[in-house]
Amino acid sequence: MCSSRLCSTVIPNIGEIHAAVLEVRDVESDSQSSSAMPACKLEEKLERTVRRSSVLICALVLSLAALGGYTAVLLLTGNSATVPCLSEECVATASRILSSLNKDVEPCTDFYEFACGGWIKKNPVPEWATSWDQLALLREQLIENLRELLEADDGEGGEVLPESVKKAKTLYKTCINTDKLEENGIEPIESLLSKLGLPGKPPQNASEDFSWESVAGRSRRMLGLNVLLSVQVAEDVRNTSRNRVVVEQVSPGFSERYLLQAQQFAHELAQYEQYIRDMVSIADPEADAQRFADDIIAFSKSLAKIMTPMEVRRSGTHLFHEVSLSQLLQGTAGGPPQWTQHNWEKYLKLVFANTSVTLDPITDRIIVMDLPYLQKLSVLLNETEPVIVGKWQRFLWWSVFSTVAPMTLRSFRELGFRFSREVFGLRQRTPRWKTCAANVNANFGLALSYAYVRRHFHPEAREKAIEMVEDVRAAFADAVQRLEWMDASTRARTLRKLQAIRNFVGFPAWLLHTDKLDNHYKHAHVIEDNLFDTYLNLTWAAVKKSFESLREKPDRNRWVATATTVNAFYSATLNSVTFPAGILQPPFYGNGIEAINYGSIGAIMGHEVTHGFDDQGRRYDEEGNLKQWWSAATLEHYHAKVQCIIEQYGRYHMPQLPEYAVHGFNTQGENIADNGGLRAALSAYARHTRRRAASTSSTSALPRALPGLPHYSPKQLFFLGFAQIWCGNSTVGALKSKLVEGVHSPNKIRVIGTLSNSEEFAEAWSCPKGSPMNPEHKCVLW
Repeated sequence: MCSSRLCSTVIPNIGEIHAAVLEVRDVESDSQSSSAMPACKLEEKLERTVRRSSVLICALVLSLAALGGYTAVLLLTGNSATVPCLSEECVATASRILSSLNKDVEPCTDFYEFACGGWIKKNPVPEWATSWDQLALLREQLIENLRELLEADDGEGGEVLPESVKKAKTLYKTCINTDKLEENGIEPIESLLSKLGLPGKPPQNASEDFSWESVAGRSRRMLGLNVLLSVQVAEDVRNTSRNRVVVEQVSPGFSERYLLQAQQFAHELAQYEQYIRDMVSIADPEADAQRFADDIIAFSKSLAKIMTPMEVRRSGTHLFHEVSLSQLLQGTAGGPPQWTQHNWEKYLKLVFANTSVTLDPITDRIIVMDLPYLQKLSVLLNETEPVIVGKWQRFLWWSVFSTVAPMTLRSFRELGFRFSREVFGLRQRTPRWKTCAANVNANFGLALSYAYVRRHFHPEAREKAIEMVEDVRAAFADAVQRLEWMDASTRARTLRKLQAIRNFVGFPAWLLHTDKLDNHYKHAHVIEDNLFDTYLNLTWAAVKKSFESLREKPDRNRWVATATTVNAFYSATLNSVTFPAGILQPPFYGNGIEAINYGSIGAIMGHEVTHGFDDQGRRYDEEGNLKQWWSAATLEHYHAKVQCIIEQYGRYHMPQLPEYAVHGFNTQGENIADNGGLRAALSAYARHTRRRAASTSSTSALPRALPGLPHYSPKQLFFLGFAQIWCGNSTVGALKSKLVEGVHSPNKIRVIGTLSNSEEFAEAWSCPKGSPMNPEHKCVLW
């Protein structure tokens, strides 16, 4: 939710992932159990289970008492005989469900408040966070597990650690040592600025020796920092069998919407100005910090004005241009006269310097994702007035300085906290160990995954999850077959793409081979007690690996996330779904009964599969190539149904910020995925139930009931499972950020909007037609 360089010390990802950001969709990111216990003896497991179950049963009894038998008065639909489930997982799930409910709210009036009201009351946002929900709780559990792994003595229990895990532990130890950072002061920053061709102190006047091409090119290579424009290596979106250099616009470092709507977001801009002013004053007490801050914001606004808005980029396939390097350098691909005034060749040579790649002006093709932005940028940077030149020179200096400053003095990090407190409602500094564990995970995620899955992820969990994904795929296929608005040709291509989706579940098989793991990190050099130089080393390793992939064939079987990630993903260019071990934990998975599992992780699986056919995913074929494969008639029907969803969500407001509506257009992809995912999961659960009934005895095939919840039908539990994974709280500042620039609707809207479109939900909960949760008009796409 907060800009990473404002909130904490961030070390760059070593680079397991090379997919373009716009083409990877996750279940929630606008803001991480079932233990394997392989070394435990049977009697130790049993004793531990009894102890835990006793605690859970006590909690369950208290929850039941608080509810006062309320569940008995619920009307049931389609409820058959059930058998009780008293396993540890079922007891824990029942306790969690009961304690989350708000019995004073009618399910058909506000199902989110009914399902989550108790949870919301009992789980305020922690002082060191800006939002708090089930994903955040699971991430908290995961980060605690990682801390335990990172702080354990080497070789504990006689285990020989892989070298990559040792590097991760050294990085953690180095990050924790803030005394060393204070001792080194800002000298590392000044040294770096000099290498980049920047002055050691904030520049006060324009310099004729200042070249944006040199500074931006070196910054991209040495810091992984895209400033003014973005350059990366990724699949060619029109032919994913090869990699290309991709050039596109990049954020000015602060929210474009906040910059462009200065009156509406005056508070946020004032805090950003204060942050810049205070940072500059520490760097140089003699500097005119106010003038410097004014110039940074003024130039940031200039960049924001020439950026292509998200709404246009979302549907703008016309923005994709493929040109030769020669055309890019000479401006013959449509650049304005000012284009040739800039040394683009110098910039790109500095970006790719010291790699094995030498760009060829004739044979190398460049994907320009946003030519209009580059055209306007060349005009903006061609201004010769000293005042304007001074602004962009100071902007470059600030972009570098603000990125690396938190890795030095505590006073810089304190200013980041103050900014987050005033803008996002953060009330307490994030504990240093937590920041460091997250940074190590970002850089050595596979190494930590090796240790994590051996201790916290059972192989059986992976097999069951794969079965669920296949159920969801089959259910989605059934839905496609029944669509009346899709013609035969488009239907056949849709089914072909659906069958081609690759599943990545749990963790990659090669992860447990320590030789392969260590080879992956062979160029990741960690210098103990030198965080700054380690940052530069890891950046260079990531940049070099990414850029040198230009001459390699894309790995179609690569993972877009490590196992130590609490999220789920769909990649359009890979046409793959990824469900890491980190999210395959309660309350999303392993809940004891399948109605809850399919309602929670099943809906998330359906969400990711549906992303392949949302407003953006539908543009890519089964090989991940961007092309038009839908008939005109089918597209017309599709757009009409999508417009229904856009308008539905655009009418939602949150009571904390009544003046802000959900952005129906920018959130349409996630809303489509939520709606399609829920339907696919419900159908997948029905498939599972039929399969179980056909393969087992009559008694064991009966649905299982949770203790304290015997009067809920399996379908009702399914919908509770879906709703309760989105129980959450948020600060007003974080909620505003989500509403203004997020692509996900607020959690409450994800539940209300999706369930109110479901006839099955209304039937399961006996909601009268026309009630808030069962409106007359419903938006249905997939």
